[in-house]
Amino acid sequence: METAEMLCQALWQGRAVTVSPEPVTLKSGRVSHVYVSLRHFVCAPENLALLGDVFGEWLGEGRTGLGTAASLLSPVLAGAFAARFGLPLTLFRADGSEKGLAGQVFGRLSGEPVRLVDDVLTSGGTALVAARAFTEQGAGAVSLFVFVDKRPRSKKADFPLPVAAPLTLGELLRFGIETGRLTGGQVALAGTELDFLES
Repeated sequence: METAEMLCQALWQGRAVTVSPEPVTLKSGRVSHVYVSLRHFVCAPENLALLGDVFGEWLGEGRTGLGTAASLLSPVLAGAFAARFGLPLTLFRADGSEKGLAGQVFGRLSGEPVRLVDDVLTSGGTALVAARAFTEQGAGAVSLFVFVDKRPRSKKADFPLPVAAPLTLGELLRFGIETGRLTGGQVALAGTELDFLES
């Protein structure tokens, strides 16, 4: 089974994708009937191992330092992959919830490239804040790896970071439709999201 198809199947089976008549307001501020979250998904060891397999296949023989964006799952994923593949890890703390740590970078940066690791990419705001902090602290080229790229076509061309993603939200939704995981009104809601993604 191809990696993208295997990941699609696992995300649907693990209920990481929701298509609901009740809309949600995404972190970007956009209202949508489609929600993708890997928060519960990664709590199952076999799912975290699968994400590591997918990341490792993409990584191949390449070696890069891993960095965190300002999201809940980024430190979990980056830490797990750094340990599994023997890669250096750099942490970024965006907020001030811990006294004096807002905007802090932890780890050594001396010109090497850093790959930020996160679960999904919607607008990229958190990744850009982290990338700026890493660059200011001496990182080389900063890029981003996510498992699901949720951006519409119009937002991809001008994004300032290189992005690698094994799946797009469009692929994930089309898989849900083609395999019968979405039925009835869900198909229409997914179709509306697919139209948005093409804009």
